[in-house]
Amino acid sequence: MSKPSTAALLPSTLVNTLTSHAGPINAITFSSQGGTYVLTGSSDRQIHLSRTEPPSSSHGRAQQQSISAANAGSGGGAIQKYAAHGYPVLDIAVAQDNQTFASVGGDRSVFLWDVANGADGTLRRFGSNTSQGHTSRINCVAFAGDGDGVIVSGGDDTTVRLWDVKSRDAKPLMVLDEAKDGISSVVVPGNGHEIVSGSVDGRLRSYDIRMGKVTVDVMPGPVTSLDVSRDARTVLVGCLDGRIRMMDRTDGTCLRGFPPEGNVEGYKNDSLRLKSCFAGNESLVLSGSEDDGRVRGWDVLSGKSVGNVDVNPSAKVVSVVRWREGSQAQGRQGLWAGGGAEGIVKVYGVG
Repeated sequence: MSKPSTAALLPSTLVNTLTSHAGPINAITFSSQGGTYVLTGSSDRQIHLSRTEPPSSSHGRAQQQSISAANAGSGGGAIQKYAAHGYPVLDIAVAQDNQTFASVGGDRSVFLWDVANGADGTLRRFGSNTSQGHTSRINCVAFAGDGDGVIVSGGDDTTVRLWDVKSRDAKPLMVLDEAKDGISSVVVPGNGHEIVSGSVDGRLRSYDIRMGKVTVDVMPGPVTSLDVSRDARTVLVGCLDGRIRMMDRTDGTCLRGFPPEGNVEGYKNDSLRLKSCFAGNESLVLSGSEDDGRVRGWDVLSGKSVGNVDVNPSAKVVSVVRWREGSQAQGRQGLWAGGGAEGIVKVYGVG
């Protein structure tokens, strides 16, 4: 894991407000590499592509990528809308080349999209033409393997399924069915050949696909979210016992808990799926909360609070938070986006 900065601060200056959705926000994913664009998924059954920062922003000068094919848009509006889903969109993953992205939700199929031609429909729908697809809602999706050649999906049917992007075979490459309850989250560490899943049965399962090995860690509550460090040595696990834990993947020990033991700081997570994340060059942990509309930040080294931001003054839940790393070479600041029941995504940076 990268050495955190000694000056961990929670960026709290509003950079952009995205208002194009007509329902709660369930997924937020930045474009790969530069993070110039952001994809948002909603219960309105649509995925929207927007600029992370308004075109006039002095920070938005990153090198144009394939995902920019949809042209420029305004601060609050979407550049492109993808509307093939028939049910709420619950998760989105972007390929490293920014040419394609995958999305999942209540449809029981994994949608693969061409970014530039999204309005014309999807490239593939994994699981829709086979009896071996997911049999209930799909909650999470990620790319894996060499060249993002595999898509990983996890759902309420308690399975993780692997799909071959480059093959026309409709059947999954592999079905991982060890979980005893729904899969809430999947992440793929940097090497692309491991899969980590979190499930409602309170288990964290790490699969080494090449070795055919699975390691199981028992958590104190149903798992709601996962994020993995860049060096793949630690994983951030959110649970419905109201705490987020940073776990050592080598031996399964808990390195730090957020909020600190006995000090909840108004943070609540006992019934809803909240997606927390590493932030600030992995010096911070960020998460929304169930009942006050705020996003909280904690210092990774000390576990102490670094403040909170009132994302939703009406106190509706902020269910998903995502971070985009900064880069001096690209003239970008580190910033984060948060959204939830209000149906609006707000982006915050350093003032």
